[in-house]
Amino acid sequence: DPFVSKEERKVFDATAAPADRGPSREEESCFFLLSFLDDTTMEIESIKAQIDELLTKVPAPVVQKLEEVASATGQPKSIVAGGGAVVLLLLFLFLCPQPLVFTVVGVFYPTYASLKMLADEKTDKAQMWLTYWLLFTSFKVAMGPLDFFLSFIPFYFYLKLTFLLWLFYPQSNGAQHVFDKLIKPHVLPLLKEAKAD
Repeated sequence: DPFVSKEERKVFDATAAPADRGPSREEESCFFLLSFLDDTTMEIESIKAQIDELLTKVPAPVVQKLEEVASATGQPKSIVAGGGAVVLLLLFLFLCPQPLVFTVVGVFYPTYASLKMLADEKTDKAQMWLTYWLLFTSFKVAMGPLDFFLSFIPFYFYLKLTFLLWLFYPQSNGAQHVFDKLIKPHVLPLLKEAKAD
């Protein structure tokens, strides 16, 4: 290279690591970031495909309006619909009264899933849903007096909402974990003892 002197070349060669040293920390970070971005891109494409599939079930006037907005913005329908859903969700979370949000989140999907379980006549999830409804009801009863004291904890409402989502989210199966770790070993033996008396 005509722009690099012999002294600079010697310094560069002396500081360059041997070829068999493996990737540096910076290279590993770069590989991780590229892998993460690739995975994220695949997840976004998967979400867009799911939104597109849901849009096939939406009434025609709504789809027509979405197409108008998509053509005006230059974005795909799935992005417009997903962005609109996120904005509505954030408005719901931040502007509606917290007890209403808690009740809607705690009742909407669990009611649907419970009714679907009954309609399909599959009882493999019955224990989990019974445990969920027991915990949800207990939580609602206990929230009245406890909310006053616990509301001083930062983000208490969102922690409570996250716990509720963990209880019924199908991948976490939180209510089943609570049953297995808490109710079955500690509560059910007490009920059996009371029945024996």
